[in-house]
Amino acid sequence: MLLAALLAPTIGLTALAASLPPAGAPTEAGMGLSARALARQLHEEGAEATIKALDEHKAWPQLRRAVAAGWSGWIELVPELINHADDQTASRLRTALRLALPRNPRAVLAVVDPGNGPLLGAGALCTPHGMTAHWRTTSIRAVSDVHDIHLAHPAADCQAALAASSAATGTANSGT
Repeated sequence: MLLAALLAPTIGLTALAASLPPAGAPTEAGMGLSARALARQLHEEGAEATIKALDEHKAWPQLRRAVAAGWSGWIELVPELINHADDQTASRLRTALRLALPRNPRAVLAVVDPGNGPLLGAGALCTPHGMTAHWRTTSIRAVSDVHDIHLAHPAADCQAALAASSAATGTANSGT
C-alpha cells in the first residue's frame, strides 16, 4: 500500500509526459495563431477577409502544418477556406488534409465532400497519387478503423479511392 502511494505521483507524471507532444513538435500555443481565433474571424469577417489576413501575416504555412498534424479544430476550418482560396493555396490545403488522413481520419472524413467534388471529394483527398506506399497503407488502416455511422459514406468513398490506385497499377504509388 505504501509502495503504491509512493509510486502514484511518478506514474501520473509518466502518463502526463507520454501525452505531451514530442520535443520539437509544433504546438498551437507556439504558433501565434489559434483555430478558435481563426474560426471567430471566419464567422465575423468572412472567408475572403480571413484569407487576406492569412496572406498578409504569412500564416498559411502555420495553418497547413496544424492541418497536416491532424488537429481537428484546424481541419474543420479548411472547407470554408478552400472554397475561397486561389488554386495553389487550395492544392496545398488538400495536401495538408491528405497528410492528416492517417493521423486523424475521423476529422478528415468529416470534411469530405459527399458529392466527390474536386476540392474536397474523396477522389481528391484519398488518392495515393504522389504519396508514399506507407501513407497509403496507414491511411487504409486508419480509415477502416473509423466506425461512425455519420462517416460511413465518406469512409467507403475514401477506401474506394485508396484501393482504386493499386487496382489500376497493381501496386501502391511509391511517392517517388
